[in-house]
Amino acid sequence: MQLTLNDHSIQLSAPVTLAALIRQHYPDNNGIAVAVNQQVVNKSLWEQTELQPEDRISLFTVVAGG
Repeated sequence: MQLTLNDHSIQLSAPVTLAALIRQHYPDNNGIAVAVNQQVVNKSLWEQTELQPEDRISLFTVVAGG
């Protein structure tokens, strides 16, 4: 299964959840926001979000400002 993660193509041998993909590539995922196909996914939904072939995942670092 091929996905795009932050504009880099990655190949996976089996289906995976969003949470598993993030743990694999960004083990310290505090302060990260994620969008799948340009739709932000709430962190509470990462475990149940099954990724599909050709999905585009964008990870962003959340920065507090004032």
